Amino acid sequence: MKQYQFKLSVDSNRKSVAIENDHDEPVGYIEKGVLRNCEKRNTYSYTSTRGESLTLGLKKRKFRDMNISKYIVVSDDTELVFKERPGTSLLHFRVDGRIDDQFMSIEENWSGDMEVYFHGDHIATVKEDVASTETLILADSQLDDHSLKFGILVLMYFMFKLYKRESWDVANLLA
Repeated sequence: MKQYQFKLSVDSNRKSVAIENDHDEPVGYIEKGVLRNCEKRNTYSYTSTRGESLTLGLKKRKFRDMNISKYIVVSDDTELVFKERPGTSLLHFRVDGRIDDQFMSIEENWSGDMEVYFHGDHIATVKEDVASTETLILADSQLDDHSLKFGILVLMYFMFKLYKRESWDVANLLA
């Protein structure tokens, strides 16, 4: 099992979030991104230390699809769509998509952590430690930290956090 951590990084007036491995070496950086037809506020890019880049954005929502979010993933040679499963998003976070005709699922577990599955196999868990404010990625040892799957799981965590904020706001309105 490999372990990664999110770390705030400020480098020459540029803010980013570094993803560091268990040796405190950066494997990539997250910054604000831009994608056409996506919400400017909810679009992020991930660039690995090898230079591969990936951008993920929340597609602009219309009133009719407020409860089913779609996420656009764009890399150098790929454009993918991930979307929430209808009905499940009211109870917990669940996003599904395909990479090379293989199914990828990102979902919230009962502990409130984010679980990632690829082609039926569990490949990672993202845990947030509220006490220490650290966020850890516990990944399968076979997962390449320069792969498209790794970039998607890293960026999807920001969409997971957005979902948690929005669902908390809705719960407070109904309370």
